[in-house]
Amino acid sequence: MKRINCTICNTNLTCFYILKNMPIKLSCVENPELNTESMSFAQCVKCNTIQLDNLIPLNILYSSSHNYTSVGKIWDGYFNLFSELVTPIVVNKIILEIGDPSGKIANRINGFNKWYIIEPNKNSSINFKPNIEFIEEFFDSNFTTDKQINIIIHSHLFEHIYEPNQFLTKCYELLTPNGEMFFGVPNMEHIGTNELCPFLGIFFEHTIFLNKQNITYLLESNNFEIINIYDYLSHSTLYHVKKINKINQFKLVPINNFKNLFIKTLDNYINFINNTNNIIISSNLPVYIFGASYNSQIILALGININKIVGILDNCIDKHNKYLYGYNLKIYNPQILKDINSIVILKNGYYIDEIKSQILDINPNTIILS
Repeated sequence: MKRINCTICNTNLTCFYILKNMPIKLSCVENPELNTESMSFAQCVKCNTIQLDNLIPLNILYSSSHNYTSVGKIWDGYFNLFSELVTPIVVNKIILEIGDPSGKIANRINGFNKWYIIEPNKNSSINFKPNIEFIEEFFDSNFTTDKQINIIIHSHLFEHIYEPNQFLTKCYELLTPNGEMFFGVPNMEHIGTNELCPFLGIFFEHTIFLNKQNITYLLESNNFEIINIYDYLSHSTLYHVKKINKINQFKLVPINNFKNLFIKTLDNYINFINNTNNIIISSNLPVYIFGASYNSQIILALGININKIVGILDNCIDKHNKYLYGYNLKIYNPQILKDINSIVILKNGYYIDEIKSQILDINPNTIILS
């Protein structure tokens, strides 16, 4: 699938960097699988938004869920804040949540009338409240319902949407008059400016660099009034918006140009990979990468010496004893570090400090490369 024009403003795109042989899915599988594509980065000539211009078909990209659990204190704090802010909004209301197989928000909240979750990969191992009901299909422009939807909820979903204008048009259509929407997105600008991940946090699932500037433009140009914007640490940004009748013509203001930062961060990651390879090649210690996630897929695709890697470490028990998609690398519980001295490659963006503390608690002799 090719993205010909900018998904924000429909202007021309200019490709400026391609990473070949990137695994096409972020999932953990029972047996090793390897299908790759080129990850091609382009920039809008008008609004400056960096985005992928080569997309994976959605039915392939999300053929299986990898969003059952979010592990760690940072994620706990995020969902606690999300739930706290949403609770007074949803009282006696009918809710449509988009894209959560495990009901991480709905199961935390009381007082609503009915909570529908549209999601093709329901986690059947979880017990849901009686007034939570799943619609097991994809949310797209063809979705219809006879329910009177008062509130739309989504969390860390918007950055996955290929066509955000079409998505917001559908949300607007489904909501009752004066209906509201509450959603959270990763703080991609923090990821970029602090060089927490190459490519500004863009990969096959997060295909657009989104920040407050272009998200505000998308919302207002699709007739959503912003009631409030909340920052959770520098991890996520949460938006509370309302459907309005007024049709405005909003002037597009180009976002800051992040292309130079994109290149600088990539150069720094390549230097890290070269230095890491020099260390692990000359060592006899077993080497692990922490995180069965896109961070690990990216550093492997950029050239970490895979022959020296014993496996992947991850805190999510659903991933243990599976393989990170795209590689013949098994996933293990980090507790295996307890009885062995090893090297751990730790490039997990926002979560590095939290994970580093965990690793050293398990075994203070662990050598961490981050």
